[in-house]
Amino acid sequence: MDFIIDKFYEKMAEVKFDAFGILDSNNYIHTLGTDSKIIGRIFEMFAQPILEEIAAENGYRLKTPESQTVYPDFVMLKSEESKEKIAIDIKTTYIDSDNSTIKFTLGSFGSYMRNNTKNIEYKYTDYTKHYVIGFVYKRNDAAQESRVYKYEDRNNIAFPYYDVKYFIVEKYKIAGDKPGSGNTENIGSFATRNFLDLKNGRGPFSELGQDVFDIYWKYYPKYRATNQEYTSLSEFLRWLPVHIDSVELLHAFDKQSVLESIEKYKAAHKNI
Repeated sequence: MDFIIDKFYEKMAEVKFDAFGILDSNNYIHTLGTDSKIIGRIFEMFAQPILEEIAAENGYRLKTPESQTVYPDFVMLKSEESKEKIAIDIKTTYIDSDNSTIKFTLGSFGSYMRNNTKNIEYKYTDYTKHYVIGFVYKRNDAAQESRVYKYEDRNNIAFPYYDVKYFIVEKYKIAGDKPGSGNTENIGSFATRNFLDLKNGRGPFSELGQDVFDIYWKYYPKYRATNQEYTSLSEFLRWLPVHIDSVELLHAFDKQSVLESIEKYKAAHKNI
């Protein structure tokens, strides 16, 4: 599946992210401003045709779920019946400086990871890969909010963002051990000031593996849960070996391999 990663970087290298705004039928441009939701949608529009090209070149097609409220943003599939679908989510965040902490929310841990069909296109078990495309940018405070320009004056428009960086990586490799915020049931990425940590997937679960990631977030306590057996990776690594015989996932997994991954991780991280 890594053809997606290789081809995405290859094709995105030709993309210029400059966007003047929205062109109306009278050839006037309405500026974007710095609203993060609008900018996030702009980056998604840059990425979609690239993903469509990659899908077509490799015998897949790219589908957008009918509902905007379900996971994922895009599905790469060969057929409706395929059990090897690929989920692709696009995430966007801005930073104030090169030293800012970069964090993303990576989707729900309280729905489809526990109930195979809740808030997801198809079944969770229909997917063999889950990719995140992340865009990191800086806001241009000089950008004009809701201004209108003639098309011929477009070069007077200040772009709302600059210093755009992007990555594509399997989701579990950038997941952290805390929710995206205190009162939501969304997985948070691991916090870092180094963009390359995200691009190269240096999160804790990149060492522990996809199955450990799935177990961690399937059993992570929900926001209002009164029984919270673990809320950190270190607590989980003590909890899981004791409860491994009662742990279940939506897919089959090798319990011995999971335990070996944990022991290997603990040996490499003595402070955990």
